[in-house]
Amino acid sequence: MQLGGITSHSEKWKSHHMTKFSAQRIKELTSINQSLSTLSNCVSALLAKGKKHVPYRNSKLTRMLQDSLGGNTRTMFVVTVSPASVSTDETLSTLQFATRAMRVQTFATTNEAIDGNLLQRY
Repeated sequence: MQLGGITSHSEKWKSHHMTKFSAQRIKELTSINQSLSTLSNCVSALLAKGKKHVPYRNSKLTRMLQDSLGGNTRTMFVVTVSPASVSTDETLSTLQFATRAMRVQTFATTNEAIDGNLLQRY
C-alpha cells in the first residue's frame, strides 16, 4: 500500500484511519514498525537451536537492547493489547511475540558482591 510516498506492507493504515496523518508521521510509524519487527527477529533468533547470529545491528532499538536480550540482565517486556475487534490481528501478533519473548532465557549473575562498605559509599 502506498500513502504519501511511503510504502507500508504490515500496517493497516486505512482500518485505523491513519490516512489523515502527514507523510512524516507515517514515516515515523513505519520506522517504529520496522524496529519492532527486527526485535521480533532477534527474539526468534535467540530461541533458534544452533543459530549463532542474532541480528542486533539491524535497528537502533535492538542495538540498545542487545545486552538486555542476550546479556547479563533480567529483562521484562510489557505488552499492551486492545479489546477492539478491529485490532484482533495486532493483538494476536502481540501475544505471539510475548509468548516467544517469555521463552528467551538469560542468566543474570551478580557482578559485584554488596557489602556494608559499598552501601555506605553510595
